[in-house]
Amino acid sequence: MIQVYRIPVPKEGLRKMPKDERVLFLLLGYAANQLSMLQKLLNFATNRTPDAEIEQHATGAQTQMLLRLMVGALNEAWELVTTRFIQNALAKDYVGRLDPVGQQAFDALKRQFGGSNLLNAVRNNYAFHYPKSDEAEAAFEAAFNDGELDDYWNLYFSQHGFNSLFFLSDLIFVHGIGKKAAGFDLEQTQRKLMGEVSAASTNLIEFAKAFVAAVWLKHFGAEMVAKDIVTVSDAPDVDEVWLPFFVEVSPGEQRGDRDA
Repeated sequence: MIQVYRIPVPKEGLRKMPKDERVLFLLLGYAANQLSMLQKLLNFATNRTPDAEIEQHATGAQTQMLLRLMVGALNEAWELVTTRFIQNALAKDYVGRLDPVGQQAFDALKRQFGGSNLLNAVRNNYAFHYPKSDEAEAAFEAAFNDGELDDYWNLYFSQHGFNSLFFLSDLIFVHGIGKKAAGFDLEQTQRKLMGEVSAASTNLIEFAKAFVAAVWLKHFGAEMVAKDIVTVSDAPDVDEVWLPFFVEVSPGEQRGDRDA
């Protein structure tokens, strides 16, 4: 059983806030929602290792796709913090207002994203941007020369696109990501990237929570008063939810016939 506190936000008080504070208040919540959702999907995708080899390949590729989406979302969230907070007069006012957890998260983010970093390299080449031709060719050559993966050069096609996978493409470009991770092998790259994603996601959400709390204290008062408590009684255990790749599709949907 989960209890959720419904906290009304004073609409007129929000309108009276300075624009920059109001915009960042809203955008950080927007970004935190995306990161939380993607983190849950990543957890679900890795909750089970299928027995069949083809399902292992498909769910592994699916996890990599979600991981890259997460990398892109994290970089966009940090860009938001950089341009709308650090480079804005807001930082001078609010850094000291953040609670200790929020300040620690903010400092950790600056260290992680400062200078050259793996998350930025993956984002610029494989997440929200496609690699340049030379990068793609280098990834192809790296995969081509990996003799242990010769049996993995496959495409998986089914009657519905939901169950089709250009597995070879993901196999090759994971090698490109490995080059960005200082040439680590595929397993090391996966662990390193998952670790960095987890740390950045946690800290960005903690920073967002701390900023929202600081805004609330400054503009709305010392307490967040809940309107009521909503009970969710049928939520599954986070470790029991699984996100498979292959799914049954009705015959009509397989033909592309959908109800209007």
